[in-house]
Amino acid sequence: MAKDQNAQLRNLIAGYSDSIRLSDIKANIAVLFVAIMMGTVIQYKDMYPHYLTLPVLLAPFLFIFLNLLVSVYPRYPQSGRSRFPIRRRIDPEDFDFLTDPEKDLRTLPERCAMFSRILWWKNITLQTAYVTSMATLVVAGVLLFVARQ
Repeated sequence: MAKDQNAQLRNLIAGYSDSIRLSDIKANIAVLFVAIMMGTVIQYKDMYPHYLTLPVLLAPFLFIFLNLLVSVYPRYPQSGRSRFPIRRRIDPEDFDFLTDPEKDLRTLPERCAMFSRILWWKNITLQTAYVTSMATLVVAGVLLFVARQ
């Protein structure tokens, strides 16, 4: 039973880390496109109606940009692990990290919970950025349509 549970936890950790990696790729690509779109919006700021000032135009972009950057920010705490040695005089033996298989098995549930929490926050920030961008497009379309009339 314990081996099955450990195998399930290892599979969950592998799935979580792959999902985290994919969401980082999505966020990096979205940051690139937001930067390109922001430049285009700033370029044509003189053609917008008088009530769409530059701070009003840039507020959604900055909110989306901030959400995407928070999504990419690494959040891997060092819970219970030995840290990298930083000393004035280092010997090669200081870098011999012996793995303790029993300690590794005990930390599997903690790592699984940590990856789950990281993935949850990444999904929340990515979805917030997506919903904000869609709502901004709708509001911009309505405002530009009202300005034409």
